[in-house]
Amino acid sequence: MSTATTAPQVCPLPAVLDAMAGNETSSLVFRRGGGEPDRVSHARCRADAAALAAALRERGVGPGAKVAVHGSTGYEWVLADLACVLVGALSVALYPSAPVPRAVAVAGESGCRTVLTDNADAVAAFRAAGFDVLFLGHTAPDGVESVAELVSRAGPAARDGAARPRTGPFTVVSTSGTLSEPKLFTVAADPLLRTMDRFAEIYGFGRGDRLLLYLPLSHLPQRMMLYWGLRAGLDFVLSDPAHMAADGAAHAPTLHVTVPRVLEHVRWRVSKVLKGRQAEPGATAAAYRSIFGPAIRSIFVGSAPTDPALMAELLAADLPVFEVYGTTELGMIGLNTPGARRPGTVGRPIPWGEVRLDPGTREVLVRTPTPFLHGRLVDGRVEPKRWDPDRFEPTADVGEFDADGFLRVLGRLRDFIVLPSGEKVFVTPIETAVARAAGAGLCQVAPGADGRLGALLFFEPGEVPADHDVAAALRRVNSGLHPWERVRSYAVVDRMPTVEEGCLTETGKPRRHVIDRVHGAPAAHRRLDAQAERAN
Repeated sequence: MSTATTAPQVCPLPAVLDAMAGNETSSLVFRRGGGEPDRVSHARCRADAAALAAALRERGVGPGAKVAVHGSTGYEWVLADLACVLVGALSVALYPSAPVPRAVAVAGESGCRTVLTDNADAVAAFRAAGFDVLFLGHTAPDGVESVAELVSRAGPAARDGAARPRTGPFTVVSTSGTLSEPKLFTVAADPLLRTMDRFAEIYGFGRGDRLLLYLPLSHLPQRMMLYWGLRAGLDFVLSDPAHMAADGAAHAPTLHVTVPRVLEHVRWRVSKVLKGRQAEPGATAAAYRSIFGPAIRSIFVGSAPTDPALMAELLAADLPVFEVYGTTELGMIGLNTPGARRPGTVGRPIPWGEVRLDPGTREVLVRTPTPFLHGRLVDGRVEPKRWDPDRFEPTADVGEFDADGFLRVLGRLRDFIVLPSGEKVFVTPIETAVARAAGAGLCQVAPGADGRLGALLFFEPGEVPADHDVAAALRRVNSGLHPWERVRSYAVVDRMPTVEEGCLTETGKPRRHVIDRVHGAPAAHRRLDAQAERAN
């Protein structure tokens, strides 16, 4: 049996947009050009999106077209995505952190003719590649029209009118690229909205709540929250990492979506604020609340594992933080909830699906009625995916359940390395331990030419320890490992890997195969000294 049918599924988003036209009470707050916050109602947003849609039609964008949207979270990004819904086009969400050549290549591979970007430096590259370019930012480069200009010139007729019904997917996103080169796939709205319906039931939010969005809207969970919130009548605060804390304090969001690296930065900020005052009753909780705002009711964190000690600190500060887990292709898999939270885990399996582990590899397998992947985009054409609702789908993640049914994600399946001796080594905990012991920003462990494990350690410029300190850190870690798990050599890189060289995904996740090629292959590894070998 397959979830695919001969009749394409009706897209619910046009109805969401039409309902916005009568909503003058719910609002979006945002900044233009780094200035003071502005506020528009859902109805005004709907009218502005219609004005942009009319301009896109005049430029030849129609049903089935692909339109690339390349920029940071902001009001114009929202308008671009809504306008694509209105004209029947598929938005192609490009990460703003992507190197410009990669963004240009993905827009071309997707079959786009039109690109909207807020990166003035990218405009020339997109135009040179033959794209019709519109500017999302505040001040457009010479010769390029901006979204704001197009919207302001639209007459009343362009701002009205019902949305055209459509079927099938509404957007194109990419896989993370941690295992191989990123692949493009299409997403339909119905699984996103159904997932959010269950979220709203579990966490108890709805109309009148205020959601802070500052991660890139190219990140699919952000738009899942956005479109459901537009349907439910949420208020939105559209921000960015630089203004997140200020906007949290000023606009008092009740809902917050984040990732672990942002929480790590928040912890650092709190430590600076406290300066030894942690012992004062309530000081830590007050410092965190000053960043997240006084009205916060739910903080959702995902995308990567969160340090259990950090989660415990946040919970001790009485913050309503919930670590959740899913994949871009399969949707949500595990949830910490108000009635069941455990630091160091991603919660229990989703109540509307089923999760189990492969008995041989411990790979996390999920059976869900709401997978996010609709189909693959191949040579600009959509090839729908046929899902078997009875099949447990692989995630490429390795996990374990505790006695109470909480799921802990240990790492990626590719992080199991088979040595020439036949032993399997799960390198993720080794990498974490080595990085922590040596003070490295990132560690990657892989077999060398002799089949023994070596560590590639990345440090910030100017922060590389002395060789003997690195070696001592490795010896400390090795002392607690099985002989075949021990790191026998190491190499040091005096900078962190970057997105631009392809070593990180646009969301900052390491791409192991590229790091091996770019940094591992040319690295000069140092063997631990003979004394260390005898000790180990």
